[in-house]
Amino acid sequence: MTHLLQTYFTYMKDPAEGVRRLLVRRSFRQACLGYLVAALSWVLFFNIGDQLSVMAVFFKLFFVFLAEITAGYFIAALCGLFLDLRRVKVSAAQLFVLIGSAGFMKAILIAFALISAAFAPLHLGVLAPLALLFVFVLQLVYLVMGLRYAWNVGTAEALGGWLFGFIPVLALFGLVGIFFIWFLVLLF
Repeated sequence: MTHLLQTYFTYMKDPAEGVRRLLVRRSFRQACLGYLVAALSWVLFFNIGDQLSVMAVFFKLFFVFLAEITAGYFIAALCGLFLDLRRVKVSAAQLFVLIGSAGFMKAILIAFALISAAFAPLHLGVLAPLALLFVFVLQLVYLVMGLRYAWNVGTAEALGGWLFGFIPVLALFGLVGIFFIWFLVLLF
């Protein structure tokens, strides 16, 4: 926990040094904590008004956590492949940790879900796609800046690397999600 706080305060003082320190440590634990926060944010964002049992919440949290780690793994691998093809030597492990640390930004979804639940008569659920887009853009900016700070990559090249990783993974998870929902409809 102290390393997480040190990284945060270092990042607030000097973002370039904060990212470098995060990537030098390559803490799998810290990355997994970021993925767990992201998974918890997704579960609460999409289920805040539902009356789920504790077991259902833990079941969803477990599977969303596995999906977050899997997505982080593939995005890091694909982004590393893109940058390696562009002759930038990156570490997939460091990219995995960087993506995990970006998961902390998804905690904004928890705040949005709580506000949505508190003001249900105003139908703030219509703003959910905007909240998701805002968090996605915020994470993308953080990841692009992380690549720029750590490996002196240009903004366009860093953005291309992350999009090269994100787009296939989003398509894959979309297809898996459709088939999973289809399976549940047939099952129940």
